[in-house]
Amino acid sequence: MAGDAAPRAPIRRIVVRVLVGDDRMAGSDDPLFLELVGPGGREFRLDLAHGKSLRRGAQDEFVLAGPSDADTNVAHPDLNDPTAPPLDASLVVGVCLRKGMEPIPNVRGFGEMDDRVQLLAVSVDLHVDGEAEPRRFERKGPVWMGLVCGQRLPLAPVARA
Repeated sequence: MAGDAAPRAPIRRIVVRVLVGDDRMAGSDDPLFLELVGPGGREFRLDLAHGKSLRRGAQDEFVLAGPSDADTNVAHPDLNDPTAPPLDASLVVGVCLRKGMEPIPNVRGFGEMDDRVQLLAVSVDLHVDGEAEPRRFERKGPVWMGLVCGQRLPLAPVARA
């Protein structure tokens, strides 16, 4: 917002790693979102610019940074840029994944609408200007996400050395 002070700990890049389970029906076509919780927090869609993600048995890595950053690999990097507007890592009090839903035509029952995803491991690294090591949040599974089993997965902060 106009008039806000510059961030004390500006986030320049976010790297999200997701290991999808290999159980039957573990993958998903539904969207996955990263949520930074706290004052001035934000949500980002985790969608690779090229290729499918959240496939059974796959490990996906999503790099959110400025559109001019060569490592950025998400669709619509200009809309999923953690540097515009700048985000302050010191104001991030939590990190979550949230599973969205794509509409399914001609659905007859509640259970048929639930496209679950199984996550074996998730990690989120917040790369902050002036800090040698990223701030990491993670969660080990297996954890299912979906309508029947919950759509929001909080990640725990990892203590830095």
